Amino acid sequence: MLKFILNSSQNFEIFNLYIMNKTITFFFIGIIFFSINCDTKREALGADNEIRVICSNIDEKIIKSYLSQIFSDTLFTPEPEPYYQLKFSTPETYNQLKKQSKVIVAAVNRDRGNPGLKLVERILPNENLKKTLTEDPVILMRNVYAKNQLFMVINAISETILNGTIQSKKNAFRKEYNDQFISRQNNYLGERDRNISLEDSIFNDHGWEMNIPWGWISIKNIKDSNFVWLGKEMPFQWIGVNWINGDYVSTMDKLEVGRYIWDWPKKFYGNIQFNDYKFNLDETSFNGSTAWRSKGVWETIDKLDPKGGPFCSYLFYDNITDRTFYINYLIHHPGNDKSIYMRKLDQVVRSLNTNIK
Repeated sequence: MLKFILNSSQNFEIFNLYIMNKTITFFFIGIIFFSINCDTKREALGADNEIRVICSNIDEKIIKSYLSQIFSDTLFTPEPEPYYQLKFSTPETYNQLKKQSKVIVAAVNRDRGNPGLKLVERILPNENLKKTLTEDPVILMRNVYAKNQLFMVINAISETILNGTIQSKKNAFRKEYNDQFISRQNNYLGERDRNISLEDSIFNDHGWEMNIPWGWISIKNIKDSNFVWLGKEMPFQWIGVNWINGDYVSTMDKLEVGRYIWDWPKKFYGNIQFNDYKFNLDETSFNGSTAWRSKGVWETIDKLDPKGGPFCSYLFYDNITDRTFYINYLIHHPGNDKSIYMRKLDQVVRSLNTNIK
C-alpha cells in the first residue's frame, strides 16, 4: 500500500530534533510532518524526464535494476529511449538535490558505514524507519521540499525483499509519476504561454479548441478543408488534425483501422510515410471516448532528404459533434531526447475540446 504525505515538513531533520527534545507531542497517522502551506514552497526544480537518485556507490547497481523495472516505459525513436533518465548521486549531494522534482533516497546494504543508510536514518522518523524494515521498504511522498515534487525513500534489508515489491508497486508508481508530469505541464499551458490568436482562428473556422503552446504556427488551416496542420521548429514538430462527419470507428475492424492510419500521412502530409519498425496499434481512450492509438516511426519518402522520428496517432468518434477525428503528432530531433517532447505533445492534443458553450 502506498503511503503519501500531502502536507509535508520544512525538513525531516527538524522533525527528529523536536522528537528528541520532547518539546512537541504529535498524534501520528501514518507519517505526520510539520504542516506548512505548499503555497510557501517554490516549484520543484529539474527536468520532467529526470529522476535524481541518491544512494551510495555500493547500492547503485541494485537500485538501478529495481527502478529500471518500475519505470520501464520506452519510446522507440527508432532507438529505444526511456521516459525517465535515472541520474545517480552520492549522499553528500542531498542538500543540493532535495528540491528536485523527482528525488529518490535509497539504501539496501546494511553496513553501518554505508553513507546512504546513514542518510535514510537521518531523514526518516524512527517509527517509519522501523516500518520500512518490517512492513513496506518503499515510501512515496509529495511536496516535501517543493511544489509538484515526488520524494521516495527506499530502505530495504535485502535486494530480494526490495524486488518483491515490483509487481505490487509498478503501476501505482508509474501513475503517480505520470500524474505529476501532467500537473507540471498544465502549469506551462496557461494563457500566457499559448498562441491564443491561433486557437481562436481554429475555433472560428472549425468549431473545436486546442491549447496550442506559444511558438507553434499554422502550416495549413483552410476553412471547410477538415484538416488542420500545425508546426513548430527547434525541435521540428508537427500536429495534424483531420475529421469526417459521422461515426466510422464503430464500423471499422482493426485491419481497416490499421490501413486507414497507414495511408494517412501520404494523403495529408504528402512527403512522409510510416515505417513498420515497432509499429503498434491498440485500443485506448481519448478524453473519455473509445479510441485506436498507433505508435511507431515515421520517415521522409524522399531518400535524398532523410528525416524521421517517433509518432503517435489517435482515431476516435466524438459524439458531441458527430465527427470521427484522427490526430497525429510527431517529432524530428536527431541525437537528442525526444520522449519528453512526445509526452508534452500528447498533453497538447488531449486538450482538444468540442464541448464548447
